[in-house]
Amino acid sequence: MVKKIVLPVLGELAKRKPSIDAARARLGGRPKEDVPGTTTPGTIVRTQRDDVGVVVYASALETHVLFDGSRLRKLPPHDLATHDGEAPPDLARVAADARVFVTLLEGQSVRYADDSGALRDGKLVEKCRYGALVLRDDGAIVAVGFRKLWPAPRAGDA
Repeated sequence: MVKKIVLPVLGELAKRKPSIDAARARLGGRPKEDVPGTTTPGTIVRTQRDDVGVVVYASALETHVLFDGSRLRKLPPHDLATHDGEAPPDLARVAADARVFVTLLEGQSVRYADDSGALRDGKLVEKCRYGALVLRDDGAIVAVGFRKLWPAPRAGDA
């Protein structure tokens, strides 16, 4: 006997509110371990096959490397070496964003770019591998990728 699976139609999906769990999963989830890796996020690395990428998450057991701005691979730290030489401009920008993201802390006031590109303020409530859950002033929680998230300016900053 074949079990019938009913898939939701697009209209039903549009009515559902996104869940915190789905947002967390889309951002790579919370890290399972607190042991830092040997490579810092934002480091430009090369693989044993000479592919060049940016570390976006690193732990003692695995390193997540972004290639070409869209391909993400999980690699053991011993398979990577620091890239010597100049990085392609697109990877250099990703690396800079990753270095900023790694400095952010839960509970910190942040500024983020929303879907329209407008800058909004909020509070970082949960840090994930590739972004964070941010609490807006209206009480809503939004998922923000690491490339669209910065520390909020402090009073007196220009």
